[in-house]
Amino acid sequence: MENDRIERQYQDSKDLVAYLMEKSEVSFATYIDSVYKKVLVLSAASYFESVISKDISAYATKVSGSDKRIVTLIENKAIKRQYHTLFDWDKNNTNKFWSLFGENTKNKVREQLDENEHLKAAERAFVELGRQRNLLVHENFAEYDVNTTVEEIYEKYKLACEFVSYIEKVLDPSFVKQLAQDG
Repeated sequence: MENDRIERQYQDSKDLVAYLMEKSEVSFATYIDSVYKKVLVLSAASYFESVISKDISAYATKVSGSDKRIVTLIENKAIKRQYHTLFDWDKNNTNKFWSLFGENTKNKVREQLDENEHLKAAERAFVELGRQRNLLVHENFAEYDVNTTVEEIYEKYKLACEFVSYIEKVLDPSFVKQLAQDG
């Protein structure tokens, strides 16, 4: 589920910084590194927004059948320009998002996440990238310093991709059937 363009951005940043360092252009290398950190954070967060928004729309389409009115309502009032309000980026979890689908869903997801340390780490990586995106966008992009390496951002991105895939699984009607059977 990883995005080829983000993969290229990461590789390009490494190649360009290595080239500049090879040419003893330390100042340019430092500048390029700082710019690419921001680019990777914004690219990852934007990609996740796109995927999750499509997943929510697809879920609404599946469960609403031929009546597209609810899909239109969800797209217009819950997704368009509202994505970042679906999550509480200051927390280290996605409980706010899951609670929008009801307490049973939130509780089942939280149970699954708490039982799986790797998936829980993927959730934290997803939230961290969303938080960094908000800081970049709202705290003076030009001046804001992403206080992590390009490699760390890329690793968080890859891990967060696993969490976004998990969201897609939960937003499948079969998950609701599982809830009913477990309930």
